[in-house]
Amino acid sequence: MERSLQTKPSDKFKIIDQLTYEKIQQNSSTANTGANASIRNAKYKRKSGVPSDLLNLVKPSNVAKKKSHLKLKRVIDTAVKNGLKHRGKQRENGRKKKKSRLKKRILRHRESEEKQEQRINEFEDVLQQLTTLTISPKQSEVTPKRSIHSNRFCDYCDNCTTTQLVQLTDQLLRELNHFQRRAYAIHELKAKAHRRFVIGFREVQSFLRIKKIKLVLIATDCDPFAGQAGLNQSIASIKALCKDQQIPVAFALQRRQMAYALYKKALIGCVGIINYDGSQALFSQLLAALKEAQNAYLWLVQQTNKGTKEIEEYQ
Repeated sequence: MERSLQTKPSDKFKIIDQLTYEKIQQNSSTANTGANASIRNAKYKRKSGVPSDLLNLVKPSNVAKKKSHLKLKRVIDTAVKNGLKHRGKQRENGRKKKKSRLKKRILRHRESEEKQEQRINEFEDVLQQLTTLTISPKQSEVTPKRSIHSNRFCDYCDNCTTTQLVQLTDQLLRELNHFQRRAYAIHELKAKAHRRFVIGFREVQSFLRIKKIKLVLIATDCDPFAGQAGLNQSIASIKALCKDQQIPVAFALQRRQMAYALYKKALIGCVGIINYDGSQALFSQLLAALKEAQNAYLWLVQQTNKGTKEIEEYQ
């Protein structure tokens, strides 16, 4: 039993002085430095003591050096130089859209007007060069012409363009366009069969003959010109058909404003509303505002007529 109780002293706990501990640390540090300084093995003689890094082995690219030598030049594209801006898809050898008869007549009328203006300018230059004739003071006095209409508000308009009427027409067009686009996204064939509105003089005339239009909106700044199948004739025929069928005609927005409301690039002269379901309140408000605008127009015409008569009597 005594032999079993006697055990060897454990090496777990060895108490050392601080001085001995410091000496052991110094000896270990010197041994490590000596091993690193001089390696006796022949394998490691050629190898340098400098620590090698993989990033140093990667060769720097010469692209940056080449870029520094190159001079930066401003590149100007031929399309930008010529001022061409391509919008959307463009087909190679694509056919141009055919111009309608009405459009061709409008373009001819514009060309003839430009030529007339050039002739008038030439004639005025000749008159200035000639000697001025003596004119009596009575002949020199010119009676000022008072008129409501202008290039932005043409002769065919029957109502004043009030702010309320303009706002209501813009809202109605935007709402109907939203409904029509949504219907096209769901089912295109059904949407084509049940359209909300129609754009263009020809389309409006064809739908008026079928008696499907509820309201006609005509731009106030169309380019009217007399002659067979001209814009004056087409506007007059639309107004006559609307009068027979008791359909209201509104002159509120300009061509650019109509195009902006319907998200179109081209100018729009006429819009025919077929179905206004979902915006009945707006439609009724627009009709009320239209009546007020028509009454205001009649009052303005009477006032201008009175003014012209008074001027004639005074002279």
